[in-house]
Amino acid sequence: MRRILPIVMLLVVLLVTGCADLAQLLPAEDELTEPQAAYTAPTPESFPPAVTTAARIRERGQLLVGIRYDLEPFSYIAADGAPAGLEVDLARELARRWLGDPDAARFRQVRSDTALQHLQEGDVDIVLAGIVHTQQAESGGDFSPPYFMDGLALLTFPDAGIGGVSDLGGHKVGMVDRNGVLPDLETVGPITTTYVAYDNFFQVVEALRTRQIDAYADQYHRLERARRMVAGTLIVGQLTSEPVALIYRENDPFFANLVACTFQDMATDGTRDALYARWLPDTSPPTMPSWAGAAPTPALADSPQERYAGNLIAGIRQRGVLVVGYFPDRWPYSADRDDGVQTGFEVRLLERMVERWLGSRQAITFVPVTEATAFQQLENGDLDMLVGGWVHTGDAEARMDFSLTLFDDGVSLLSLSTAPIQTPAELGGQPVGVIAGSAGQTAAPTLGCNAIPYPDRDTAVAALQQGDVVALLAERLYLLEPLYREEGFFLTDTRLTSRPIAYVLPQGDSAFRDLVNLTLATLRADGTFADLYTAWFDDPVPAQAPWPGSPVISLNLNALP
Repeated sequence: MRRILPIVMLLVVLLVTGCADLAQLLPAEDELTEPQAAYTAPTPESFPPAVTTAARIRERGQLLVGIRYDLEPFSYIAADGAPAGLEVDLARELARRWLGDPDAARFRQVRSDTALQHLQEGDVDIVLAGIVHTQQAESGGDFSPPYFMDGLALLTFPDAGIGGVSDLGGHKVGMVDRNGVLPDLETVGPITTTYVAYDNFFQVVEALRTRQIDAYADQYHRLERARRMVAGTLIVGQLTSEPVALIYRENDPFFANLVACTFQDMATDGTRDALYARWLPDTSPPTMPSWAGAAPTPALADSPQERYAGNLIAGIRQRGVLVVGYFPDRWPYSADRDDGVQTGFEVRLLERMVERWLGSRQAITFVPVTEATAFQQLENGDLDMLVGGWVHTGDAEARMDFSLTLFDDGVSLLSLSTAPIQTPAELGGQPVGVIAGSAGQTAAPTLGCNAIPYPDRDTAVAALQQGDVVALLAERLYLLEPLYREEGFFLTDTRLTSRPIAYVLPQGDSAFRDLVNLTLATLRADGTFADLYTAWFDDPVPAQAPWPGSPVISLNLNALP
C-alpha cells in the first residue's frame, strides 16, 4: 500500500528504518525472487585455516564462490534453475584463467549478512554477492578492485524530463521507505518534490510502470533489476558512489596479487567490457588502476601453502615506536632539513597518523634507506614501512603491500613563467628536455615531443633557463624542487601519465594495512590530509576513491585488546 507523507515525517521514517550501513549488508525481502532455489549446506572443508586460498583452489581443482540467488542481474537463479548474472560469469572467467575450465566454478548461496562468515569458515574461496567495500567490512576480509560502482540513482522515462536529481522539482518520486535514500537526495538542495513511500520493491516498480510516479530513487543495483521490468526506462543521475568488490580471506598476499592482476588482465584484454556489454550494456565499468612494470600475473601453481601469520601491530605497540625507512633527499616527499630533522609531506602526514596510533608525533624512528636495499630491509623486519615517493608498480606489488594512493607523481611539463606551456600540443615540435632514464623520456615519443635527453635534473633545468629547450618533461618528483627553490618557473597541474605514490608496507599483514588505510581515510575526512597537502603543494588536493563508512577498529593501538 502506498502512502504520501509530509517531508519531515518521511525523513524520520527513513532515518529510523534506513540505517545506511546495515542496508549495505542485510538482504532486502523485496529483492527475493520466487521460486527460490533450495539452499544446500556446504560440505566441510578438510583444509586447515592456515592453508592459502590459492592452494585450496589448486588442490581441490575447483573455485568455490559465494553468491546471492536474488540479485538480478548480478547473481540470481535463472528460469532454467542455473546461476546467472554478471558475478556468475565473472567467477567462471576466473576459473577459466586459473584452472583452465570455466565450469570449475562451483556456486554456494550466501546472504549479504552471512557472506563474511562463510568466507572466514572456509565454506567458500571468494564472495561475489554485491557487497559494497565499506570501511566497516574491511575488518572481515580483503577486497579486489571494484567491479561495479553502486550508489543512489534514479529510474525514469525519457519523456519525464529528468536527467538528474536537480530536475526533480514538480515531479513525484517513489522510493521504498526503509532504504534511507531521502537524506542523500536532499543534499542537492531544496527542491519542491512529492516523495511517495512504498512498502516494497515491487510496489514502487508497478507505480513507475503505470506512471503513478515520474521516477524511482534507489541504489543502482536495484534500479538495474527494475529497468528490466519496466520497458523504456533508463537510469540517470547517479548521486553517490559505492564500490562493489570481490572478497577473499585476509593475510593472503599471493592470492591478493593473483586477484588484482587478473582483474587488470580482464580490463586490458576486453573481457570485463564484454561482460558489461552482456549484463550492464548502458553502464560503464569502474576505472581500473593500471600498475606499471613487467611482472607477470601469478600462476596458481606457484602459490605458497600457508598464509601470513605475523602481527606487526603487536610489535609496534610493544616497542612504542614506528620504524620507518625514508629518503633523506627526496624533497618535498621526504628529506632532511639543514638541522638534520626529517621533513616533507609524507613525513608530516605520517606523524599525524602515528599521533593517533601511539599518542605522539615523535613516536617514529627514521632510518635512511636506498632504493637498492629498502625492500630487503622491509622484508627482513628491520623496518615497519617505507616513505618518500615510492611508486606503486606491478613489479613492486609482487613483493610488497601498498597503502591507499597518496597522490599522483605523473609526468608534467615545467616551463619558464615568461612562456608557460600547459599541454604538449603547445610545444609545436620545439625542443623539450627529458632526464635520461626517467618516465618523462619514456613518455616523450607517445606525446610527439622532440626530446633532448640530459644526464640529470640540474643539467636539464640549466638548459631550460638558457633557452636550449622550451620545457622539461619529467615526473613531478624531479620538477617540484626547482619550482619551489627559485622563481621563474611554471609547472602545469596536469599529469600526462599516472604514477601513483603510496606508503610501502610489509606484504601479507592485512591488519596493519587496514590500520594504515583507515587512518588515511580518517585524515582525509577530517581535513588533515588537505591541510598538509596544500601546505606542501600548490595543485588541487587529489580526489580520494570512494570508500564509504568509518573505521570499526580503534586507531589507538594502546586501546586494542
